[in-house]
Amino acid sequence: MLVGTLRSSLIGAAVLGAAASAAAAAVVSLPPFTVAAKAGPRHGPAPAVLEQVRVARHTGFDRVVFRFRSGTPAWSAGYVPRVVHDGSGKPVTLAGRAFLHVVFHGARIDRASAGGPDIARTPRFPTLVQLKEAGDFEGVVSFGLGLRRRVGFRGFHLSGPGRLVVDVAR
Repeated sequence: MLVGTLRSSLIGAAVLGAAASAAAAAVVSLPPFTVAAKAGPRHGPAPAVLEQVRVARHTGFDRVVFRFRSGTPAWSAGYVPRVVHDGSGKPVTLAGRAFLHVVFHGARIDRASAGGPDIARTPRFPTLVQLKEAGDFEGVVSFGLGLRRRVGFRGFHLSGPGRLVVDVAR
């Protein structure tokens, strides 16, 4: 009886240890912060439908989360001298001194869910000052992020629900 209990305890400890290692590996597997342009593939069917844009402060970085229905689109992000509206080419007025352009390919915006005709957030966080929609044109949705200065950033996909995350370092 004692041997069976000991064996069960050791197996349970091994399972818990493996789960803890997997959780730690998930945290460690985030991409690094760099100033280089980034891109990622589509996950799921096209078009992906943008339902929500959230911003948040975290220790060491500011975060933008784009939540989609029907998977997530292919995406790219990089620094630009200025952000322009898709289609018209007119400049997007953004607070800040450095500008990230985030582009989703094979996407559209659900205006009823996402918050109206033009999506904008002005959190005035340590790095992220402002976010504005720059277009929803022919399957391409884009946003400009106004930052206080040029810093490293990372982008990655999350599932359940489908989200694309852009973190900017402080």
